[in-house]
Amino acid sequence: MNRRDFIKTAASAGLASVILPGCFSQSGSPVLPDQSQKNSHQGSQRPEVASPARSRLAIAEGTDPETLIEKGLGAMGGIGQFVKAGNIVVIKPNFSNTRGPEAAVTTNPILVGALVRQCVQAGAKEVRVIDHTFYSGEMCLEASGIRTAVAGAGGRAYTINSRNDYNAVNINGEILKQADYSKDVLEADVFINMPILKQCDATEISAGLKNLMGVVWDRGFFHRTDLHQTIAELAAYKKPTLTILDAIKGIIANGPSGPGPIKEWKQVVLGTDMLAVDAYGAGLLNFKPADVRHLAIAAKLRVGNPDWQSLEIVRV
Repeated sequence: MNRRDFIKTAASAGLASVILPGCFSQSGSPVLPDQSQKNSHQGSQRPEVASPARSRLAIAEGTDPETLIEKGLGAMGGIGQFVKAGNIVVIKPNFSNTRGPEAAVTTNPILVGALVRQCVQAGAKEVRVIDHTFYSGEMCLEASGIRTAVAGAGGRAYTINSRNDYNAVNINGEILKQADYSKDVLEADVFINMPILKQCDATEISAGLKNLMGVVWDRGFFHRTDLHQTIAELAAYKKPTLTILDAIKGIIANGPSGPGPIKEWKQVVLGTDMLAVDAYGAGLLNFKPADVRHLAIAAKLRVGNPDWQSLEIVRV
């Protein structure tokens, strides 16, 4: 799908007015995410947060995961905007690989632990951290550091590697008609998507939308049919309350499992619009949203707004 087709797609979804000014420069090149934005708040001082969280993209910059979570959530109005006393919170990071955090293919465990701690302090009844792993669940939980980090913060981390962990739901997509979907996510009061940003040979990028493949039982169906289309259709079924993209560092080739060359962006990106978060992440990996097919399809399905620059950008 080229730029012209992408704009037509967005127009059919009512998004053309916001895509045309922001996603592309006059030369047709993407405006890179690290460029200064006129609606950005710069500096270490906590920004004002008058606009609704749904119209905001927070970009926390630095290397300390706990500080990044604190600053990022603060820029979104605080954890209390999302988690209330008595809530069941389900967090979906990526810990489906047996490589350690230094390999930059799984979500930073300290980052996940910091989020769990924030949810517990907000009064959450339960904080569940889940993934459907490629390999042995026990090995993934240990190697990723997720089990230790989550337990230390007051949550519970486990895999959803059994068919009993799923309920059948109607997706009603063009290809993805039905799916066995995570019971935990279906039961959650708050669902937080927490992917790591990395390159993927099959889908150009691996971020929020692709991370949702870890909440369905039969991922093989996606690969046997149309991977991009089914990823977008799954994303349209149930949108996370909040997406937190770990862009501290990630592999930029040989993804999603690596090993591969690692780039440090030193950022964590937060937003209620998962598609906007992914579109920003695509820029970090030097892709235009129009060149990532599942993002373009997701725009057509009204999953969100691919023009992240039309939101209020808060840098902290």
